[in-house]
Amino acid sequence: MDTAPLPTAGPHHPIQQPGAARHTLLRLVTVMLDGDDEREVLWGAMAAIAATGPFTAEAAYAVHDGLARRCPPSRVASSATVRPGSAAATGPAEVEPTGEAAAEAAAAEEAAADRLDRRIGALDGYSRHLQEFGGLWVQAIALRYRNHCLGYLVVRSPTSPSAEETALTDMLAEQTGIVLARFAGRRGEPPRARPANPPGVEDPPETGSTSRTTGLGTTVPALIARLALHDALTRAAASGKGEGSILQILHDTTGFAARTEDRFGNPRTWVGPGRNEPQRCTSGAPPPGPENQREDALIQSARRRRGAVRDRDWLVAPIQMAGDLLGVVALVDPNRRATEADSSALEQAALVLAPLLSHERRLAELEPHLRRDLVNRLIAGEATDDVFTQAAALGHDLHRPHNAAALEWSGTTERAALGDAVARAARRLHRDVLVGSRGATTVVLEADEDRCDAGGELYRAVSDELGTGAGSIGVGGRCEVFTELPHSYDEAVRALTVRRRSQEPNGSTSFEDLGLCRMMGSGEGEREADRFVDEWLGLLLDYDSHHHTELVRTLAHYLESGCSYEATSETLFIHRSTVRYRLQRIREITGHDLGEVETRLNLHIATRIRNVLDAPD
Repeated sequence: MDTAPLPTAGPHHPIQQPGAARHTLLRLVTVMLDGDDEREVLWGAMAAIAATGPFTAEAAYAVHDGLARRCPPSRVASSATVRPGSAAATGPAEVEPTGEAAAEAAAAEEAAADRLDRRIGALDGYSRHLQEFGGLWVQAIALRYRNHCLGYLVVRSPTSPSAEETALTDMLAEQTGIVLARFAGRRGEPPRARPANPPGVEDPPETGSTSRTTGLGTTVPALIARLALHDALTRAAASGKGEGSILQILHDTTGFAARTEDRFGNPRTWVGPGRNEPQRCTSGAPPPGPENQREDALIQSARRRRGAVRDRDWLVAPIQMAGDLLGVVALVDPNRRATEADSSALEQAALVLAPLLSHERRLAELEPHLRRDLVNRLIAGEATDDVFTQAAALGHDLHRPHNAAALEWSGTTERAALGDAVARAARRLHRDVLVGSRGATTVVLEADEDRCDAGGELYRAVSDELGTGAGSIGVGGRCEVFTELPHSYDEAVRALTVRRRSQEPNGSTSFEDLGLCRMMGSGEGEREADRFVDEWLGLLLDYDSHHHTELVRTLAHYLESGCSYEATSETLFIHRSTVRYRLQRIREITGHDLGEVETRLNLHIATRIRNVLDAPD
């Protein structure tokens, strides 16, 4: 039999796409499947894997009776697997080490091989990433058949392979495991016991029409079909149409309805018949109790076996990336008609869906950070014209007028919880907002659409989301351009401060509604307001505190009513003579003449400020 050349991959080796590499793969797989011993099969498989991407052969192992044994390549294969940078790879000008240097190199190579042998011997029969070899990507690929590990191929690469290259490698490893099973059968090795399945969870049945050891005549066409399906799934993933297009390919290939669920068992996408029928989650979602425990066991079984498992009317495969469960993909098969080819198609769909769902999760985790960073730049006055592009990428139009709002909620231990509640409330109100934070304050930049009581509407919606109204919102003024947002944010913070110090701290206050109180809310303005109140009302406040009277309240209503005894008595539910007595006591305590216009004005302003800033004890 002709020995197939073993292409290697180095830093300058082009990554072949599945379509371009198909002819090479089929030729190499044909040689591999027709091999006379394990060594030819292992290194034929190594050649096929090297043709799929930037892989270089490191070592091959056959597993006999649970022990991994290194299988060196033949002399021809060895010459074909020269690694980039070695003497053979760099040409005759490279001088091989001699004498003591050669002995040291040989000893180092032997020690490295011994370390690798020990690591392979310690594996659990599944593919593993080996963190070694100067930071290179090194993978031990398990060659399995029916829950048995029959060998390993160790390959390395200067970069991590793509999802497409990984999927092709998995397909070739599976075919290699099928061929190695023939040699295991000739040696008469007894089958090992399979791990027990959870109740209701089964391995997919193996049908007689798709025997795994029917030879080259059926295996090569099956591999061609798998490559074609992989091409179709890859194109669907690259089309940007989402997981629905991938499930459509799976449905068209198998004839079964296909669906995906998230990691919590919530339905995501369904393609095929039965979409409107009552749906039952296949993963660990509620309802709680024994059923939920069984479904959780199903997911654990699927993750452990790295393939499709049957759960009653479903054939389920986990969608995983780097060991992290992202969800499941399933075929609806109540009559148990699914063949091994259908199970294989399901597993391929799971491989293609994995990077898609992983990317979606990364975006979901990254987007709030991007929004917060953008908000911080805008309110700090550090933004440039590139913020239009950044905002548009987040689905927000900064060309419109905006205003800023500042929110604080009692009992909300995490800013993220308040920010998420604001985002949900804004979606419910159909508002276009950017949510960020500054210290303990949540900041909202909202497109201004001239709504009536916009702050109050947002306050009520956020209260509904959090289940408590113990919060305050301050709303700043309108900005025509984004460079005015720092000023609007400052106004929002001042309005928030005034609201939180008022007699009714829960609710919303707009800076435009503060009137004279605009001087308060931050810095020197607030300190001046406190001093002004103390100057004009300090003596009365102390008297009320010590004698439990209501002189300040009486004075405030008297001035608000335009100095009317009648209106004041009706408001306070006291007799007019009581009003006169209290006003006389106010004159005696403060020394102020209430008949002077300027005195009345200052007292009126002081009572207004006090009503805004000082909550009752």
